[in-house]
Amino acid sequence: MMQETVHLTQEELDSLIALLTQRTGIIPRSSHLEGIKNYIEKKLTEKGLSVPEYKTKLFVDGGLFSELINESTVNETYFFREEKQFILLRDRILPMWKATAGSMPVKIWSAACSYGEEAYSLALLAKSCGVNAMITASDINSQVLEHCRAGVFKDSSIRSVDGSSFKNLLMPYQKEGKIQFGSEIRNCITTREINLSKIDEMQTEALLPKNQNIVFLRNVFIYFSQNLRLKILNSIAEKCLADGGVLFVSMNETAQINFNEISPLLEKVMDGSIFYFKKKSPEVKANG
Repeated sequence: MMQETVHLTQEELDSLIALLTQRTGIIPRSSHLEGIKNYIEKKLTEKGLSVPEYKTKLFVDGGLFSELINESTVNETYFFREEKQFILLRDRILPMWKATAGSMPVKIWSAACSYGEEAYSLALLAKSCGVNAMITASDINSQVLEHCRAGVFKDSSIRSVDGSSFKNLLMPYQKEGKIQFGSEIRNCITTREINLSKIDEMQTEALLPKNQNIVFLRNVFIYFSQNLRLKILNSIAEKCLADGGVLFVSMNETAQINFNEISPLLEKVMDGSIFYFKKKSPEVKANG
């Protein structure tokens, strides 16, 4: 016997979106709402659930909630996205690290790693510069973290324009329409499930990577409110960045940051057309 198809009212959809935002900080883009609505209706129909029953299950079933998160965000990404930032790392930041720190590993956090292309791009780049790297890849979604740990990607994760400057770094790992990384690259990367919207809560603080030299926090602010963006940026500055560490946001997201309320620990740096934050050293903080 077929289940009767469920149709959400606007009020029911709004209540489910409010629950998602409350627990994750995610405010889905308006262009995604119809897809989220269709996904929930299909899920309720398949499982024979009412909206109240579905809400209850979201609190206790991490896999079910992960699926909702996945439907509410766009996890599509690719290797060496916004390659100008990687060029800056290659030409300036990583050589400077090697000259001053020698064989000490550089600590890097990919703070919204999605399927993992960003974290692997950073690992490949560090290796090409002769720098040892310890990379933490985190996301709120446990499913994409499993994908990241596996280290296997489709060729569609390579773009013909953006990122093309680094195609040579990927070539040794390409075979039969896939990019597959061996243990020498995968072992540079550890994964953690971190909900950035709860960054100030004790349970999340225990998971945060500390004393990071480089943080990539890109293509995630589009889902957060202005207040939450500031809270996350300032918390990372205080709790996660090492003195002199650098933090990159997406070049498309700088307009979404209220620079008047940024932590005094962070200074804005422009290097050509590339913008990033740098955590002030102790002497600069004292004089500032």
